[in-house]
Amino acid sequence: MIAVKIEKLGESIALVLSDEAQAALQSGVGDTLYIDNSTGEIVLSKHPRSADERRERARAFRERYRQTFEALAK
Repeated sequence: MIAVKIEKLGESIALVLSDEAQAALQSGVGDTLYIDNSTGEIVLSKHPRSADERRERARAFRERYRQTFEALAK
């Protein structure tokens, strides 16, 4: 697991990546990174997930918590 730091930069905030994090993401200054939290976990990646990947992860999430959802629906 690689830690990142959030810092205030003027009126914005910035996510500060170490050299190790940049290498893992294969990213650098000016690159766009994507945050996906559609399944309850936060994923930072260089490329957006495909629609098929998102659907599969959502299906797995629904299956994992099916009993909970059914109990809440009563």
